Amino acid sequence: MDELDLLKKDWQKKDDTFPKLSYNDIYKMILMKSSSIVKWIFIISIIEFSLGIILILINPEFESEVMIPDWIDTMTYLMLPVIVYFIYRFYKNYKNISATDNIKTLINNILNTRKTVKYYIIFNLVFAGIASMSTFFVGYTEVNGVTFGELNASANFGKLSILILTALAVTVFILGIVYGIYYLLYGILLKRLKKNYKELKKMEV
Repeated sequence: MDELDLLKKDWQKKDDTFPKLSYNDIYKMILMKSSSIVKWIFIISIIEFSLGIILILINPEFESEVMIPDWIDTMTYLMLPVIVYFIYRFYKNYKNISATDNIKTLINNILNTRKTVKYYIIFNLVFAGIASMSTFFVGYTEVNGVTFGELNASANFGKLSILILTALAVTVFILGIVYGIYYLLYGILLKRLKKNYKELKKMEV
């Protein structure tokens, strides 16, 4: 039970020894909590982006051992401005919530924040899936000394099917790990935002 729940419980008691919280007090508590949650979403996204930049900087060392297709590099660099856009949206969501002065607007800002985070996670999962499949096939062709064209031309249907299914299994496993990480980073915060949203809907009635 968090601080808001404890205060609400005390608020509902009839014992005069407990301070009574007004409607406005409860609203301010939810506003502060929501602002803090969105601030953490923004901070985590900055840290995640910084780690991504570090990986890109050390990428040439990796490419010296494994020949990565140029289109993967291009896709990686094109991904950066999209992530910057999401970070900007997180920042705007934080500023909007911090400046909110009524319940209806706060509810809308919470919904917008949850929607932005969900789109951000979906975007990263799609990119991780493409990168995983591509890396698997690149690794396979490097180890076996064949090109994609030779693999497609020489492999029989059964062998190619097994290769594709293996790549899919590896990709699903990696996406499961990525999703688990995002759940720990953002999912818990989104649950808290959802709880605040429900509290605000009760107050709105």
